[in-house]
Amino acid sequence: MATETAPTLDTVERLVDEVDEWYARVNKIRQKMGRLKRGSEAYQDLLCDLWVELDWLHMKAEADAIDEYQESLPENE
Repeated sequence: MATETAPTLDTVERLVDEVDEWYARVNKIRQKMGRLKRGSEAYQDLLCDLWVELDWLHMKAEADAIDEYQESLPENE
């Protein structure tokens, strides 16, 4: 039976760094979309790309790493 250990602060910070990186990717796609005609084929293609990146961000946002890290800290009395 595997024992789960709480993530370290380094792990939490790496997760946040990944979210920052993916947000930059989302922002880049949004900027490209802003230069295109809404509904055009190129716009629709970027919409698909945007969905992929947002899905990844959603998955990372649901990660419980921060909660698990905080729960692992000793309580201050």
